Amino acid sequence: MDYKYIEQLLERYWKTETSIEEEDILRAFFSQQDIPAALKQYQPLFTCQQEDADIKLGDDFDERILALTEDTEVKPVKARTISLQQQLRPLFKAAAVIAIIFSVGGALQHPWDASWNDPRIDYANSYIQQIDTADTIVPMQAENITDAPADSSKAVNETLHKE
Repeated sequence: MDYKYIEQLLERYWKTETSIEEEDILRAFFSQQDIPAALKQYQPLFTCQQEDADIKLGDDFDERILALTEDTEVKPVKARTISLQQQLRPLFKAAAVIAIIFSVGGALQHPWDASWNDPRIDYANSYIQQIDTADTIVPMQAENITDAPADSSKAVNETLHKE
């Protein structure tokens, strides 16, 4: 037999350009015992198809498959109704988390705020400011000089040490 023709048929077979008759020629060629060593590697492909063709399903195959599928009972699926509150619950959770983050973040910033002072010092400073503004508006009388301390820093220290 001409092996060059078989190689051409194989090339056309790989490109899926062969007809059924040409594929039958290839099957017949590879079913022989005497095959060249270069083409020996393709023999299982074509002989396997013949072996698979010999396997046939039994007459009761369809009945057995149908019996397997009919035995299983189909349970009805219950539909759940989802309320609007259940649909929005993830959004409520996300809003709560964001609110907690902002409130904790704001609360953590207050202790490090530079404008926070001891209330006793603020009160003493306001007293000093009242005395200083009184000096600028009305000149001090001689009887009021003994009431006010001469140095305003001493007034702060005195109020802190009294307590």
